Amino acid sequence: MKIGFTFPLPPKELSPNARDRWARIKMTEQYRDAVILCTRQQRDSLDGWEVWNVGRCRLTETYRIAGKRRRDVRNLFAACKTLEDALCPARKTNYGNWVSGAGILPGDDDSVLEHGAPRIERVKTKAEEGVLVEIEEIS
Repeated sequence: MKIGFTFPLPPKELSPNARDRWARIKMTEQYRDAVILCTRQQRDSLDGWEVWNVGRCRLTETYRIAGKRRRDVRNLFAACKTLEDALCPARKTNYGNWVSGAGILPGDDDSVLEHGAPRIERVKTKAEEGVLVEIEEIS
């Protein structure tokens, strides 16, 4: 089974090259909430996808970007770590806080998640930009 979701591109504060630590912390929380909201809106169209029935899965990200500026696919991949965390179930941090999650993926460790090759796709307008995430069961 294979499903796909579309999310907004991660903000520049989540880039591994960003320097403002406090802005990154704030944007991580905001982007996680945006991804969870987008997931809930798109999940209604899925037929029979149950996260707890999925063993291993492959996650492939396609970054849809407008313009001709060159991009580093590995930096985009790293900036999307918050997106992947938001697709996992809610979990408790080392500090005792709970971090919310959409519960689409069974987890983000290597025992249940494999990454496909990330790629960049050029689009014509800013309205078409985003991250296309495809999740495929490989068990």
